[in-house]
Amino acid sequence: MQANVRPERFETLDSWRGLCAIMVVIYHYIYVVRLDALNFTLISNSYLFVDFFFVLSGFVVCHAYRARIRDARHAVGFMLRRIGRLWPLHLAVLFALMLAVMAFNLSGHYPDGVAIQSDTGNYSMRALILNAALLNSMGFYGVAWNGPAWSIGAEFYTYALFAGVLLFFGTQRLAGAAAVLSLAAMAVILLAAPAYMNSTADFGFLRCIAGFFAGVVAWHGHERLRGRPLPFAGLWEAGAVVGAGLFIAAAGTGPDQVHPWSVLAPVAFALAILVFAREDGTLSALMRVGPLAALGRWSYSIYLIHMPLLIVLGYGLWLYGDLSGDTLYQPAEVLGFEKHLYDLGHPLAAPALLAAFIGTVVALAALSYRLVEEPWRERFARFARHHEKGGRSLAPLPPRSVAVPVRVEERRR
Repeated sequence: MQANVRPERFETLDSWRGLCAIMVVIYHYIYVVRLDALNFTLISNSYLFVDFFFVLSGFVVCHAYRARIRDARHAVGFMLRRIGRLWPLHLAVLFALMLAVMAFNLSGHYPDGVAIQSDTGNYSMRALILNAALLNSMGFYGVAWNGPAWSIGAEFYTYALFAGVLLFFGTQRLAGAAAVLSLAAMAVILLAAPAYMNSTADFGFLRCIAGFFAGVVAWHGHERLRGRPLPFAGLWEAGAVVGAGLFIAAAGTGPDQVHPWSVLAPVAFALAILVFAREDGTLSALMRVGPLAALGRWSYSIYLIHMPLLIVLGYGLWLYGDLSGDTLYQPAEVLGFEKHLYDLGHPLAAPALLAAFIGTVVALAALSYRLVEEPWRERFARFARHHEKGGRSLAPLPPRSVAVPVRVEERRR
């Protein structure tokens, strides 16, 4: 028998990650700019797509590293790769946002909400340090600076927990340990977190643990099912999409009224990932088209870049209203809850601005992927290989985290 290695790619799941990132962009946009046409619960509950990211991350990381983290040296190599995956872009975006907010403050013409302070507020120096150190989901401070980056900090320390769990329990007991951790985290969130699955800077680390380790469990389920046919795969995929959509729509009334059963988001997304990991149905084929695959590649950049751009957009709308005397920032109702949003007046203005905003985010994400994500990920991967082999180089890793080697036995003729 000769063992050959061929890559298994979860391209459909990667494309879903890109679409979910766009949904998060739209979710944050409608809570800045008034767009009544999108005021329904599927959009207003799109903060739950962050849990999809966590579950998918656990699934893919388990697939890629379950058999590779064999000792402390390999665990360090794993963490070096994770640092290269998360930290460089996070720091680059945080630094760019810091420069933008400094420019607002130096102009002397800005709303109170963007004032830089030492220890309090959305843009304090204390919060900046905590964000740079990826300590922005541990309850030390509220949401500040690049708000969505709380999930990056939560995921980084969850990676370290995964490596420790794998070393302690081994591959044979990993699934059981992951199930216990995921369920325990969901239970604590249910009992203690005031916002349930909309927890961010307070219970965000536990939220990530719940989703990530649900993904680890899902991967073990996928491993057991691999090679078995999935009858009526197209119907299963359609059902998974409808089921996930119904769950999201029923999980609350936007971020202001989150229902307790939102804590089951890791379970809902794990089931959907189990279906789409098979990549057998019509929807999977559609999800592998070029533009959607590109969104998947750029999803991390889309996620990190969109909020700083939205902050800049909000400042621009405030400045226009302040200088023109036309107050755009007005009370508005979103799903029964009063908000203050920028009202652009004309019914087509907000949708057009949203389209332009998404286009700008995607274009900048493609650029940052090429200039920051890829080169720094490869630098840290080389460093990790050097460490794992005690100074000897290794063959290059696959270019994408979702493409990892799977050993397939073939009989030599």
